[in-house]
Amino acid sequence: MQTSSFKKLPLYILFPILFCVAYLLANPGFFSQPYQETGDYAANALQIWKAGKLEESLGAYSRFLVNHPGPIVFYYLALAEKIFFFVKSPHGAHSIGIVLYNLFFLLIGLRILYKKLEENRSTVLLFASLVLGLTPLLPNAFSNIWGPGVVLLPTLVLILSLTDFSQGSIRNFFWFVVCANIIVQNQIVGISFIVPIFAVGCFYFYKNKGLSQYKTKEFGLSILLAVVFTIICWIPPLVEQFTNSPGNLSKIIGLALKNSTFHKLGPTLQYVLSYYVSPLSIPKQIPALLIVGLLFGIPSFWNNKLQEFDRSLLKILIWAFFITLFGAFKMKGGQISHIYWFTYVLAGLLYYLNLKIILSKLEFPNTKNFRIYSISIIFLCIAIYGKNTEFEYDDRPEKFIAAISPQKGSKYRIRWNSNPKDFGQGDLSLGILLRLTRDGYNSCLNEEWHFLVPRSFRCADSEPAITITLETPEKESEEFQILNKSFFHYKSTIVRIIE
Repeated sequence: MQTSSFKKLPLYILFPILFCVAYLLANPGFFSQPYQETGDYAANALQIWKAGKLEESLGAYSRFLVNHPGPIVFYYLALAEKIFFFVKSPHGAHSIGIVLYNLFFLLIGLRILYKKLEENRSTVLLFASLVLGLTPLLPNAFSNIWGPGVVLLPTLVLILSLTDFSQGSIRNFFWFVVCANIIVQNQIVGISFIVPIFAVGCFYFYKNKGLSQYKTKEFGLSILLAVVFTIICWIPPLVEQFTNSPGNLSKIIGLALKNSTFHKLGPTLQYVLSYYVSPLSIPKQIPALLIVGLLFGIPSFWNNKLQEFDRSLLKILIWAFFITLFGAFKMKGGQISHIYWFTYVLAGLLYYLNLKIILSKLEFPNTKNFRIYSISIIFLCIAIYGKNTEFEYDDRPEKFIAAISPQKGSKYRIRWNSNPKDFGQGDLSLGILLRLTRDGYNSCLNEEWHFLVPRSFRCADSEPAITITLETPEKESEEFQILNKSFFHYKSTIVRIIE
């Protein structure tokens, strides 16, 4: 009786939970190690700090001098910081929060697949394929609080729930809406993907007579929950929109309407194909188009080995490929890698369909010992090789602030020049601003860099304040040098204080 119960244990629950536990074991620093954010992480942490006070209304800054649409993940991370108050650093709490956030979406995604196919084999293959697809981003991807990182697992749920929706089912529509909101709020480019892929889903939903359910309780409840969640998500951005002129949403719309970018076919195709090919480590001599052609061709021509849900998933993935290709054509400001990180998830789903066909005749031993062996190997691999390589302490902000000896009654303006020599000081400057803020000091950035931070961290160049200027020296210094009471040198930074 116990053996029978073990065989029926859904692996879609067991695998993600063990994965999460192993990942946290590989990263004890999340709990016990100090961490000082700099650069984009510091900019995000400032907005999380604001969200903790219920004052944040925007997403992260973008390179287009507007913010990403919404702060929903910042509010979640602010909550995680309060829940995990006992860990050594706020960033550690944020990292743990994102690991659990990814666990949640992984469970939802695998559950959708399991409920549609009712077999453990498919969920195991999908889990393995997803990890393979995300290989270029591992091991840091599962604890990454940056915008392109927090949309990865929601993209998995988005595609699987949309596939279910396209078959005429309303059951998982709520999860599609949740993930669509998260993706759009964290990445402006998400709009160009979500809108057309949802239109595709609606077409198939109508074609498969999904609207015939409109009188059912399940249909009404799904729509109601989706609408309520969307309204809650967009309250902060809408408040900002109507209390500022122009609001951030108006800026985003204006940016989209003025976008006349159209990249060349060759580089654009190579850009999109790279996300499908790079996880496989295929030699560069083999054309990427050939590899991707095979990846789409195998499940298309051997679809008799797939179940109905898998065939619908293939349709959605084909549409997704062409939608992302068109989006890459129109990508403003250059085709930068992190913007399309979510495409690695699409690649993982495509790998799943191929693996399902290739391994269709391979029978896995359905025994307790085989399961224990397989799970143990996976658990050990994650626990040993899953360390987040970015989680290292940067002591520069701490040392410079100690030397500055800030006073609670003073205001501090942080500045650095945008010339090629000093531009890189921006990362450390944001780290110093964050540490001053957390320690309760009044601090801000000068006018040139206002777009990087929320309004409360901005000050005019003419405003009375003690100016902290960061410069790049000719030579680095491994020892902290106090040259005089307003001039410090450490590593690749000189700090000057002007009162």
